Amino acid sequence: MVRSIFLTLFLFSVEVLAWADAPLMLQIVELPPYMIVSSPSTISGLVIDPTIAALKKAGIPFVWEIIPAVRQLATIKNNQERICSVGWYKTAAREAFAKFSHPILFDSGFAGFANNNFNPPDGISIDELLADPNVTVLIKTGFIFGEYIDGKIANMKANREEAYAEMPFIFKMVQAGRAQITFAPLAEILYYESIGVISRDKFHIIKFKGMASGNNRYLMCSLKVDDELINKFNDALEKK
Repeated sequence: MVRSIFLTLFLFSVEVLAWADAPLMLQIVELPPYMIVSSPSTISGLVIDPTIAALKKAGIPFVWEIIPAVRQLATIKNNQERICSVGWYKTAAREAFAKFSHPILFDSGFAGFANNNFNPPDGISIDELLADPNVTVLIKTGFIFGEYIDGKIANMKANREEAYAEMPFIFKMVQAGRAQITFAPLAEILYYESIGVISRDKFHIIKFKGMASGNNRYLMCSLKVDDELINKFNDALEKK
């Protein structure tokens, strides 16, 4: 009996040590300017840079994987792996199945990306826009805008179109008339304009009256990630 208990404790200790030494799987999706994939071995961006700096400062080994956002969310929900995803918004629904770090970045806030045939009155609120059944909004499938806009979209009378395309193609679809408008962080719209993916003569930006100023972005982790690791990350994040 003593030998059996000793063997069990020994195997448990080995497993804990192996778990502690295993690199953290860090999942990302290309979302400039927050996450920029220059090559499979080179990533950077407004939310990536402080994340990697904090992981290194905390002495947390990691490897990264470029995975579509919808798959990241499903993997964290399934909780079969010890993984974290970078740059997500925290919502009450997600807190039911995931752990979150402290805020990594407060982003620029959302704006409307509209084609030039769509010109609502100046100073319109997002509530007024989404109450119009003649408006069509294009939304990237699985994309989360944060609780403020998500709540508005859930109850809107405007038409909803969805596409699995990445944001540059979502923008181009709006420019081409697939929908009148989509929503995106202002920093993201300006980034794609700055590199010539979209051109200001084919779209305009709408800033809504009463729109929330921005959202925090976090490290979102599966429940298998231990609290100690997240606490170490938070400490390093705050001691920049």
